[in-house]
Amino acid sequence: MSQVRLLVHLGPMKTGTSSFAYHLSRLSSAGALPPTVVYPTGDLWFPARGEIVKHHDLVELAVAPLKGAGERRRNTDATPALIRRRLSAIVAEATRRGGDVRVVMVCEIGDQRATSKLGKVLREYFDSVDFVIVARDQQSAIRSLLAQQIRMWDRTDVTALDTEAFTRKHAGRGSYDYSRLWDKWNTGSKDYAVHFVPYRSVVGTTDLSQDIFSAVGFGDFPHSPDLVDGERIHSTFSHKRMSDLASIKRWALRLSVIPGARGLCRRFFNFTVRQAHDELKLNSRGPSDTWTLSLAERSFIGEAYRKSNKEFRDKLGDEGNSVRWTEWFAQTLGPAT
Repeated sequence: MSQVRLLVHLGPMKTGTSSFAYHLSRLSSAGALPPTVVYPTGDLWFPARGEIVKHHDLVELAVAPLKGAGERRRNTDATPALIRRRLSAIVAEATRRGGDVRVVMVCEIGDQRATSKLGKVLREYFDSVDFVIVARDQQSAIRSLLAQQIRMWDRTDVTALDTEAFTRKHAGRGSYDYSRLWDKWNTGSKDYAVHFVPYRSVVGTTDLSQDIFSAVGFGDFPHSPDLVDGERIHSTFSHKRMSDLASIKRWALRLSVIPGARGLCRRFFNFTVRQAHDELKLNSRGPSDTWTLSLAERSFIGEAYRKSNKEFRDKLGDEGNSVRWTEWFAQTLGPAT
């Protein structure tokens, strides 16, 4: 019998989700995906803010409590009833195509902001549900997330390149705590399967995509020339520009009581962002003074997650001894550990 299988990339953030979603969004919009693959865009999902279509609204089907972690509630008009109608439309489209069809979705905030009940709900629509959680080493992930939030005007609570404070905040929330995520998602449920895939930072998007597809048994997923090189969606600015953006956000907070001051700061912020992008265009290899972590900062992050990473290795069992995972643990725990 024909089956409609679902793969959901649950994240976390900064684990290649934007590149993964961008390429699949582009192929889907161009009608370049094979008929056996559905990446929901257009009428099959909700309007995207840009070219990249992600499926964060899946979270609304099984929202996790914030538990005082300080995270913001999502603002969305997508109700569970609306999401269910979209899921029905996706399945109808897949069934119309005939044969075995694989549906791929990206919900990079699902790891933290959804519960395992999500698998039970999705199983009502699909013949099988596979969740993928990509494990990126915490030093790279924290640095990338901090850089992204410095570049975001609406994240005015992040106004300094303070890696240690940022690490304490996110480690306290359980961000990038793969041992905790293992316990959260490995519930023994028959409604879904969960797969942990190491993020191999030395390779490009193609390899990560193929690692994801292979993990869920999509080994014959078609290679595409659009997935050859890992195209960077979120550029890395220079240390100077990053510091400038952080300073502008701090001044915006200090001057917020003055009418019009915040709007002026925002225009200055956007101007500085444009300058940073112009600099990148002049130097495609990246700025010469790219913001990087010091040895002390890397050590701090490594120690913050050391216990969790050791527990995670134990939970992986024999799989943790594979080449791809031994490389990952050598990066996070050190080759002698």
